[in-house]
Amino acid sequence: MYTLYWGPNSAALAPQILLEEIGAKHELKRIDIASNQHKSPEYLKFNPNAKIPTLVIDGKQVIFESAAICLYLADRHPEAKLAPAIGDPARGLYYQWLVHLTNTLQPNYLSYYYPDRFTDDAKGTDAVQSRAKTELGEIWGRIDKALGEKGPYFLGDRFSGCDAFLFMLANWQEPIPDLYSRFKHVKRCADAVGARPAVQRILPANGIAA
Repeated sequence: MYTLYWGPNSAALAPQILLEEIGAKHELKRIDIASNQHKSPEYLKFNPNAKIPTLVIDGKQVIFESAAICLYLADRHPEAKLAPAIGDPARGLYYQWLVHLTNTLQPNYLSYYYPDRFTDDAKGTDAVQSRAKTELGEIWGRIDKALGEKGPYFLGDRFSGCDAFLFMLANWQEPIPDLYSRFKHVKRCADAVGARPAVQRILPANGIAA
């Protein structure tokens, strides 16, 4: 039994997609960021970083960090085929793209949405956001090129946890509102993920049009 602590418009979407794809029994517990529920003593026992998502397995083991949860779920449920098997040449690409998304792309969204965390100069937040937007455009451009060489998914015709992670980040469109018109291969991948039945089931709760 899994318990996923989540919230809409957060990094919990990718793990939520994988739980639906797997079909595993799970419970969703919504954390209200606006009321600082993520900083409550009860939640901090699970995740001292005061961030979501957090996954609790059988009421005992705790995992935080969205990408780590995705890696764990894919490996624990190989029957769902959310990751290439160990020994499959595609396994390296799977690791590469998931880590690239969380390590290279996602931090620029944090810079954009929380610029005050990245400068001590109260007048410097605009510059932080501007740089983040530039970086996002360049990184998405490289991802778009890679998807154009294979596609629609990172591993060609094989859906994996990487694509769920892309879908999550691609829906954070405030810094790049023209993301899909600029990067057609990113849009193709996101559309393919969004059309999956498991994803369709969870879109309304996440405030995303089905």
